[in-house]
Amino acid sequence: MDIFDRPDLENLLRTQAQPCVSVFMPTERAGREVQQNPIRLKNLLRQAEHRLKELGVRSTENILKPGIDLVADGAFWRHQGDGLALFLAPNFAETYTLPTEFEGLTVVSDHFHLKPLLPMMSAGEQFYVL
Repeated sequence: MDIFDRPDLENLLRTQAQPCVSVFMPTERAGREVQQNPIRLKNLLRQAEHRLKELGVRSTENILKPGIDLVADGAFWRHQGDGLALFLAPNFAETYTLPTEFEGLTVVSDHFHLKPLLPMMSAGEQFYVL
């Protein structure tokens, strides 16, 4: 399982390649439901492909290929946390298996959608309420 920290956030913020695809999904760790994980990712990647084509991107394969490769990677699916965050752009791919459950979400934009990860950035920090 990965830990998402400030250097990871900065890496995603620095990415200049466009378009950016952000995929968030809940993952199952055990039981028969784990078989749904790759199917869920495949469906979210189809949504991304549809949105990319709506934006006029002709060749979506070079952006989505790292995600498509994960769908068939049995070893990857055997070691999951509660959620998966996947960030794809031309010549860029980052995958995070995280202890946080996400709603299924696909966002295609000129930058990565990072809002679901922000609560993880404040984990362990102290806050004072006045």
